[in-house]
Amino acid sequence: MPTLDDGRDAINQGNFQQARLIFEAILQENPRSEEAWLGLADVLTDTEDKRICYENVLKINKQNRAAREGLRTLEPEEDQLRKAFGIQPTAVPREEMSDEEEDEPTMVSPPVDLASAEEGETPTVILVAVGLALSVVVMAAGGGLVFYIITNLTGG
Repeated sequence: MPTLDDGRDAINQGNFQQARLIFEAILQENPRSEEAWLGLADVLTDTEDKRICYENVLKINKQNRAAREGLRTLEPEEDQLRKAFGIQPTAVPREEMSDEEEDEPTMVSPPVDLASAEEGETPTVILVAVGLALSVVVMAAGGGLVFYIITNLTGG
C-alpha cells in the first residue's frame, strides 16, 4: 500500500501522474484522508476536480486551512477584484454557513423586473432600447457626415 510520503516524493520528483495514482489508491482505502485529498488536489489540473477535493476535505474537517485556502485560489477573478476594491459579496461563503443554512439559498434582495413599471412610467427595458436605437442613428449620421466631408475635401 502506497503512503502519503510516496505521493509527496512523486510530486517532488515531478511525476504528477504517479502521485495522482498514489493519492487515489490511498483514498480507495481511506476516503476520509484529508492529506490524500489535499495531495490529489495539488496534482490535478482541472479546476472543478480541485474544487471537489477541497470540498471533500472540508466535509471531513471544516476547519482545514489548507482546503479553505485552496478554494480561495480557485475563486474567479471577479471575486478577487471585489476583494481588491473592498466590495462585500452578497451571499455568505459556503464555509461560513451552518449546517442548516447550507441547503437554503441566500437572497439579499428580490430580483428586479426591468420590464415592469408603475402606472404612468416607461419600463426600463424600453428606455434602454430607445437609447440604443438613437445612438445607432446618431453614429450612422455622424459617420455619413464625416465621409461626406472627407470625400468633398479630397475631390473624390
